[in-house]
Amino acid sequence: MRGIQKLSLGVASLAVIGSGIIGLPAYAAAGTYTWRGDAGDGKLATAANWAENAVPADGAKLVFPCIPGSGSVELTNDLSAKVKEISTVKQISNAPITPASSCKSYVIDKVDFQADVKFSGENVNAEDTPFVLIGSQTGIKNLSVDNSNVEFSRAVAKIHLDNFAITNQGCNEIPYVVSSKNTTIGEYTKAGHLSYIGDVSPKEKGNITVKRGGTLGALNYESVSYENNVTFEAGSKVGWPKACKGGAGTLTDVTVTLTGDIVLNGDVEYKIGSTETVKITGKLSGPGKFVPSAQNEGKLVVESRDNTSGTPNGEQGAKFEPETIHLDDESNDALQVKRNKTVFLNGKRGWTSVNEGGVLKGNATVDSLYVSGVVAPGNSPGKITVLTNGFALNQTGTYEAELFNKDQYDQIVVQAGGVNLEGALKLMYLPGGKISKNETFVIIDNKGSGPVNGTFKNLPEGAEVTVDGAVFTISYRGGDGNDVVLTAQNDSVGPKAPNTGVKEVLANPAIVAGTGAVTLGALFISSKKKIGARR
Repeated sequence: MRGIQKLSLGVASLAVIGSGIIGLPAYAAAGTYTWRGDAGDGKLATAANWAENAVPADGAKLVFPCIPGSGSVELTNDLSAKVKEISTVKQISNAPITPASSCKSYVIDKVDFQADVKFSGENVNAEDTPFVLIGSQTGIKNLSVDNSNVEFSRAVAKIHLDNFAITNQGCNEIPYVVSSKNTTIGEYTKAGHLSYIGDVSPKEKGNITVKRGGTLGALNYESVSYENNVTFEAGSKVGWPKACKGGAGTLTDVTVTLTGDIVLNGDVEYKIGSTETVKITGKLSGPGKFVPSAQNEGKLVVESRDNTSGTPNGEQGAKFEPETIHLDDESNDALQVKRNKTVFLNGKRGWTSVNEGGVLKGNATVDSLYVSGVVAPGNSPGKITVLTNGFALNQTGTYEAELFNKDQYDQIVVQAGGVNLEGALKLMYLPGGKISKNETFVIIDNKGSGPVNGTFKNLPEGAEVTVDGAVFTISYRGGDGNDVVLTAQNDSVGPKAPNTGVKEVLANPAIVAGTGAVTLGALFISSKKKIGARR
């Protein structure tokens, strides 16, 4: 399955979900054709490939059932007919699909559509209905999506529609390559699923209507602004819906700004992720107001240039109260350390992320470690072990590494998955410590075979840094060839008094830190990725 997107993609987003759309033409099938592929040539114009043993005609509905397994079925469209509807369904037979299995994807090189098109499906479960990927298309003016896993290749040119309706969105990612003059998000009646509206062209700023129960999500992996005009009906929602392709949210702070005219025809519930801010700067009107969900963790900021709604200008939502959490048990559950939270993990967790403003400490074992906040191994000092999916330090993240002597210092051990660096390194010389010339400190022990990706900012291979009188050089090719190693260049002793006021400076061969610590930047990661996701 292809993941939702990589963390490094700059594709913009407004998430949409729903059902009960009105306003698009009715879809009267000229004929339904169910793929079997018995001819074995992968051609749509071969009658034997369809259960009906006939070649699809103009206005056809093409049905693609689940074929259990992995990989894809490559199809060539040699039809002369224009397609009206494509549907993704479960297996034709009643043979069960186990939870561990999935469906092969269908890849169609091109499709010639009628002007009014529908993508449909039996349900939104990506495990028992297939994905259909269309390489290129012609003809679509109005598109309705209902429970479908049909999508377009991102390589195709932007598809400009007159009307785009979302009804019970499946797992597809159509909106990445779609812009529309008018988008309707209908009532959402199934389990939460997520799609994205891509960049809107200047001539199609896009009017969006969110109907009762529909959700307009503001979810992205970098800060972005949209000029869409949005009308919310009473009982609609905005924010962060549940994703069907994997986890949702981001590690770094992002702001999604809505600059268009917004109308609240009734109260609108918002649920925003802990690292996200939704900002409204355009005209805000209507009798309704924004109301936080009980699960809201982010901020809604209203800075409207013209506000006559029931929600005043100012910051709404979560206040991020400080909290310290101790976890000493063994679990494979994911761990997300959120803003203003300090987690002491002296146990085990699965996929682990540290949001901006969060702190992870302790002698921990994790499956993966993606850091946009602070990671400080041990309980002064100590070690964090990453088992399978690597360590990635975002540009906003900090690795706090304490040094006492050659046998006692902080370390991150990465068993597999690689090391990606971009954020900050804060070196701290503990009181009473003693370090001798030529002693080495493997602050990142990279057990994999690949090299460290990136270097600490302003600290290239072999650069020198000083903290509390101790002078070190750094190497990203140390140890067994791919470890991050500090080598002492002089004899030194740690500070006599407790190191309470750490002075941070940018590491530079010419910059010497004052008492306590030195902060060094680092390079990130592609780690805005979604573990277990589909693309």
